[in-house]
Amino acid sequence: MGSYVGYKEDQDVQLTPGDHAVAGAVSGMVTRALIQPLDVLKIRFQLQIEPTTRRGGGLYHGIFQSLFTIAKSEGPSALWKGHLPAQALSVGYGVAQFWSYAVLTQAATEHGFPHGLCGGLAGFCGTLVSMPCDVIRTRMVAQGTPKYYSGMMDAAVKMVRQEGALSLWRGFLPTVAMNAPSSGLIFYFYHAFLALTNNLIGDVFHLPWLSCSALSGMAAGVCAKAILYPLDVLKKRMQIRGFESNRKQFGKVIVYTNVWKYISTVMQEEGMQAWFKGLCPSMIKSGLATGVIFVSYEATCYVISVARGKSTSPDDTSK
Repeated sequence: MGSYVGYKEDQDVQLTPGDHAVAGAVSGMVTRALIQPLDVLKIRFQLQIEPTTRRGGGLYHGIFQSLFTIAKSEGPSALWKGHLPAQALSVGYGVAQFWSYAVLTQAATEHGFPHGLCGGLAGFCGTLVSMPCDVIRTRMVAQGTPKYYSGMMDAAVKMVRQEGALSLWRGFLPTVAMNAPSSGLIFYFYHAFLALTNNLIGDVFHLPWLSCSALSGMAAGVCAKAILYPLDVLKKRMQIRGFESNRKQFGKVIVYTNVWKYISTVMQEEGMQAWFKGLCPSMIKSGLATGVIFVSYEATCYVISVARGKSTSPDDTSK
C-alpha cells in the first residue's frame, strides 16, 4: 500500500503540484469544520493565566466543563467562534503546505537531495501564507461580549489601522519555530507510521488503505504536538498583545512587552505547567485533525487520479 503524499516517481498517474494544492485545500476545509470546538477550547486554555485545574481559580478547568461554560455563557455558536478565519487559515495553510511539499520532494528526488527538510520547509511556506488568518482567528476566539471585532475584515482593518500591518504577522517567529518542525515531524511520523500500520495491521486485519492512513495521521499528529506544544502556548500568548484589555472578563490579565519578558513572567507566576495548559484537548484535536487531514487528502488525490484515468487505489499501485 502506498500514499499520494509528496512526489512519487513510480506513480502511474503523476499528480501536478496544483492537484496537491486542491487536495490540501479540501483536507483543510473538512478538518476545520469538524475540530473547531476543540480549537476554541485549546486557545481559551492557553490564554488563561490561572491554572486549568478544578481548584485553580480560573474560568476553565476541564474539557467538558469548559465546553459547557462557553456554550452556556456565550451560546453554542461560540464553540465555532472565529470559524471563518479559521477556515481561511486551514485552507490557506493546506494549499501552501501540500503544494510546496510536492514541489520540494520532486526537486529532492530529481536532484538527489535528502527529503528530510522538505516537510519543515513546507511548514514555513504554509505559515507565511496563512499567518494573518491565524492571528485574526486567535483575536476573534479570544474576544468576549460585546464583541470588539464584528468579523474577519473588521478585525483586519482595525488591526492594521491601530497596530500596523505587521500586527497581522504578530507571533510569526514562535509560530514558524513551531510549524516548521511540526510539519517536518508530521510528515516524517506519517510515513513511518503508515509503513508500520501497513505491515503490522493492514496485512493482518486487512484494513482498508484509508484506515491505515487515518491511524497513521492520528499518531503523527499526537507525537508532533506533544513534542512542540510549549511553542504553541507562546505563540497564542504573543498574538493577543495589544488586545489584553478586551479579555478582562476571562480572569487575570498580564501585559507582555516582549518574548523574553513573557517567558520570565510566566515562569515566575505560573510555573512550568503553564507551558502545557490545554495539552489534553490540543492532543485530542491534533490527533483527530491530522488523521482527517491525511484521510481527506489521500481520498481527494485518489479521486483526482481516477479522473485522470487510473481507477485503482494506492493498495495496488505502489508498494
